[in-house]
Amino acid sequence: MAEENENGEDESNEGGRTAAKAAMKRIADKELREARRRQRRKRMILTVLSVSVVFLTIFGLVYSISSSLDLSRNMVRSPEIRILGYDGALLETIKGRYSQDVSLTTLPERLQNVFVAAADPTFFDHFGVSGVDFARIFSTEGGPGSTITMKVARSFFKTKDSGPGRHMQEFIVALWLEWNFSKKTILRSYLERAYVGRGIFGISAASRLWYGGPAERMSLHQAAVLAAAMSDPETFNPLFYPRETAEEANKIIARMAEYKFLEINRVSALTLLEPKLDVQYEENVLSGYLVDMVLEEVADLVGYSSRDIDVVTSIDWTIQNMAQEVVPEVARLRNEPRGAAQTGLLSISPEGRIRALIGGSDYSPFQRNRVTEVRRSAGRMMKIATYYYALNQNSDPAQWVRDNRMAVGGWRPLNPDHDYKGMISLREAFVRDVNTVPTNLADHYGLLNVRQYAHDIGIKSPLSTDIRTVVGLDPITISDVTAIHALPQNSGKPAQMTLINRVSYTGADSSPPVYQRVDAVQEKRLTDEAIQASYVLFASVTDPQVRLDRPFAGYGTVAGGRSDAWYVGFSSDLITTVWAGNDDRSPMEVRGEVELASLWRLFMLEAHDGLPIRSMVRASSERRRAGDGVKDLWKLGQRESANGS
Repeated sequence: MAEENENGEDESNEGGRTAAKAAMKRIADKELREARRRQRRKRMILTVLSVSVVFLTIFGLVYSISSSLDLSRNMVRSPEIRILGYDGALLETIKGRYSQDVSLTTLPERLQNVFVAAADPTFFDHFGVSGVDFARIFSTEGGPGSTITMKVARSFFKTKDSGPGRHMQEFIVALWLEWNFSKKTILRSYLERAYVGRGIFGISAASRLWYGGPAERMSLHQAAVLAAAMSDPETFNPLFYPRETAEEANKIIARMAEYKFLEINRVSALTLLEPKLDVQYEENVLSGYLVDMVLEEVADLVGYSSRDIDVVTSIDWTIQNMAQEVVPEVARLRNEPRGAAQTGLLSISPEGRIRALIGGSDYSPFQRNRVTEVRRSAGRMMKIATYYYALNQNSDPAQWVRDNRMAVGGWRPLNPDHDYKGMISLREAFVRDVNTVPTNLADHYGLLNVRQYAHDIGIKSPLSTDIRTVVGLDPITISDVTAIHALPQNSGKPAQMTLINRVSYTGADSSPPVYQRVDAVQEKRLTDEAIQASYVLFASVTDPQVRLDRPFAGYGTVAGGRSDAWYVGFSSDLITTVWAGNDDRSPMEVRGEVELASLWRLFMLEAHDGLPIRSMVRASSERRRAGDGVKDLWKLGQRESANGS
C-alpha cells in the first residue's frame, strides 16, 4: 500500500513536471512569436523609412534640379538688356547677344561637324557622359563637363555653381537629355547656348556680330574660329588675338579630317593666318566700353537667357555723360597733338562703385578697355602702397628713412634726380619721388610682405617678386591705381570695385534678384593714424594751382620712358584717375601734372556740381563711424536733393 502511494506520488510529480515544461514551452513560443513580430515590425518600419528617405531624396533632388533649370526658349526675338543708372533711370536698352534661332535644317552639315569635331568628336556615339564626368562629381572643378551634352546641361541652370552637388545635378540632367531628346536637338541647344565671349551666346549671334551675316553663310574656317572661341573665350578672342585664334581654328579643321568629317586633302586649302572678320557694332548712348563690361558681367552672372534683363549699375549718368563729352574732346585738342592717341578715365566712390568710365578716346570692338584690361607702367602711382605699409608701422610722416644706393636683391635703385641725401624724411621722399626709399623700406619690412599688402589693398595685376614691385616698374591697370588711392577715403578698407549693383529679370519685381551687390566685410588695411599721415603725404604733392571748389588731393607723373602719363586725385566723394598714352607704348609729350591735371580738374568740377562740400578727413571719419562707406551721397539721395535746391 505504501508502494502504491509512493508510485502514485511519483507519477503525479512526473505529470506536474511535464505540464510545467509544456507551459514553459508555450510561454517561450509565445515570447518568440512576439519577438519575431516585433522584429518584423521593426524591419517593416525601417523598410518604410528607407523607402521614404530614398523617395524624399529623389524627390528633393528632382525638385532642386527642376527648380534650378530654365528650359524656356524664345524663338520670337533675342532678349533685351536694360542698363539702368544707380538711381534706376534707364540709360540704354541693348539687344542681347543671344542666339535664339539656330536651325539644323538650314545649317549645313559640314558646319555642324566643325563644332562637333572641336568640342566632342565622338558625340554621336556615346550616351552623353564619360568617366571623366562621373569623377568630376567628387571635385570642385570649375570647368564644364567633357561632352557636348554635359555642356548643354550646365547651360540650363539658372545660377552658377562648381560644387560636387551641382556636378552631380549636371550629370543627371545630361543623362535625362540623352534619354528624352535626339542628338540633333542637343547639338542645336549647344550651338544656341554656348558662350563665345564678349557677352555673346551661340553661333547665330556671333556670326551676325563678327561676320556680318547669318551662320548658314559661314565658311568652314569662320565656323572653326567660333568653335575655338567656344572652347576658350578669353584666349581665342579673334578681335584681340587674331593669329592665335586662326591657328587654333586651323587645328580644328585638321581634327575634322582626323575624325573623317572632312577629306584630308582639303585641310591645307582651308587654313588661314588670320580670321576673316566683318565686325558689326552700333554706336550707343553709353560708352561702348561700358556696354561691353555690362554684357560680359551679365553673361557671367546670368548665363544664357531667353528673358529680358534689367541691370542696375552704379553709373551716375550726369557725370558719365559729361565724361563722354569732355574726355574725347580734350584728348583730341590737347593730348593727340602731343603724341598720345588714347586717354582713359575712371571715377569711383570710396567704397568702389564705378560712377564714370572712359575706356579710351574712341571706341572700337577691336580695342581693349584700357581701364580694366590693359596694364601700363605706373611709376610713382604704385609707390604709395609701400608708403602705406610704412605708415602702418610708424605713422609719423616726418620719420627718417635711408636715401642711399644700397643694393637690394641684386638691384641698385637710381633716383630720377640722381641725388642721394643719406637720410631723408618720409614726406620729402614722397615729394621727390625717389626710388631708394621704397626699396629700402621694402627691404626692411620684407619685400614679399609689401607685395602681398599691395594685392590686399586692391592691386589685381600680377606683381614681380623683386624691387620692380615697389618702384613702379610693374605694369598695372587704371582700376588698380584708382583702388589703392581710395584706401584713405574708405576708412582704410580696400575698395570693392564693381559696376553692377543688381541684376533681375524684367517684370519680375516680386522675385529675388539674380544678383545683388553685397558689401563684403573688409579688413582694415590702413590704421586711423596712418590715414591722417597719408593725407599729409598727398597734401605735399598736390599742386594748389589745380584748384577745386572743395578740399582735394592729387598728383601726376610720367612713367615708362614717357609712354604713360597719369593724374590721380580724390575729394571726399570721388576718386578719379586719368591716363594717356599709346597702345603700342610709343613715347609722347603729355605731362601728367599739366595736361592730365587740367582734364582731371575739368571733370571733377563738373562731377561735384550740386554736391555738398566736405573735408576729406571728416568724410573718412564719418564712414568709419557708420561702418558702411556706401551710406554716402549716392545712397542717401543727397545729390538729387542738392540739385533740386
